[in-house]
Amino acid sequence: DKEGGLVAAIPQVFTKSAHLLCIWHIKRIPQEVARGVVHGSWKKVMEATTPHAMIEEWENFKNGFWGRNSKLIEYLDRECLEHKEKWACAYTNNIFHIGNTSTNRVESAHSTLKAWLNTSTGGVDTLFLSWHASIGGQVIEIRKELETCRTKTFKGAYGPPYGVIRGSVSLYALELMFVEGKKTPSECDCVIGRTHGLPCSCRINSFKGAGDHFQITHLAPFWSTLDYANPHDARRFEDNDANDLQIFHDLVAEVCRRGPSAVRAAKVALMSQLYPEEEGLREPRVSTKAKGRPPKRENARDPSWHEHAARTSR
Repeated sequence: DKEGGLVAAIPQVFTKSAHLLCIWHIKRIPQEVARGVVHGSWKKVMEATTPHAMIEEWENFKNGFWGRNSKLIEYLDRECLEHKEKWACAYTNNIFHIGNTSTNRVESAHSTLKAWLNTSTGGVDTLFLSWHASIGGQVIEIRKELETCRTKTFKGAYGPPYGVIRGSVSLYALELMFVEGKKTPSECDCVIGRTHGLPCSCRINSFKGAGDHFQITHLAPFWSTLDYANPHDARRFEDNDANDLQIFHDLVAEVCRRGPSAVRAAKVALMSQLYPEEEGLREPRVSTKAKGRPPKRENARDPSWHEHAARTSR
C-alpha cells in the first residue's frame, strides 16, 4: 500500500522477486483529492495493456474533464505515475503474479486476527488458543478444496485438450482456461500465459483443432501442487510424482495377485475415472414399478346436512 519504509526495504530483502503496489490502494489515491475519478478516465489509465496506450490514456485524462484540476494532476503525477511500473497493467501484465495484485489476502488475515482479539486487555493464552483453532479451520478448508480438485471436474473437461490434466490441476486453473478458450484468436493477448502461467486462447484453440491434450508441464507448477505442505524446494514435488508412480505399479501388481474378481473391479473403477463421458451412454434402467389403479378412499365421509341442502336448492 505504498508505505515508504516497506518500499525501501523490500528490494533489499527480496532481491529476485517482483515488487508490486496494491491496485486497490492505487484506485483509492485519487479520491483523496477528487471524488468520482476511480470509475472514469483514471481506470482506463490503470488498465491500459501497453505503455503506449497508457500514455495516450493519461494524455486523454489530462485533456479531459479532470484536467482542469491542476492539483489532482500534480498529485497523480507525483504519487502514482512515478511508480507506474509497479501497478499499471501495461507493466504488471509481464510479471508472473497469479492474479495477486492487491493486499486483500493480508487485509483479510489482519481482520480475522483483530476479530479474535476482542479486547486490548485479553490474555495471550486465550488469544493463542483461539487463533490456533482459527488457523486449524483454515487448513481443513484448504485440504477439502484440494481434494475437490482431485476428485471433481467440469463437464467439458473430459475430452481434449483437458482430458489428461483434469484431476491433477486446480479447478480454478481449469475455469480460467475455459474462459480463455472462448476467446477468438483476434481477442487473444497472451497475457494469461505471462501472469498466470496458463495456456492462452490461441494455444488452447490450437490444441483443440489438433485434438491434442495438455500435459502438466504446459502449466506452471503452482497449479498442479495439490498438496498442503511447506517444502524447502521444488524437488519435493518431483519426488512425489516418482513415488506416486511406484505406488501405482505396486497396486497393479497386488490387484493382479488377488485374482480375476479384483482385476475386474479395478478395471471398472479406472474406466469410470478415465472415460467418465461413457457413463452417460448406457441404456437407462427400465422401471418395473407401475402406478396401477389409484387406491380407494375408504375414509371418505358422507356429506353434511348443509351440503345436502345446498345441493337440493340448486
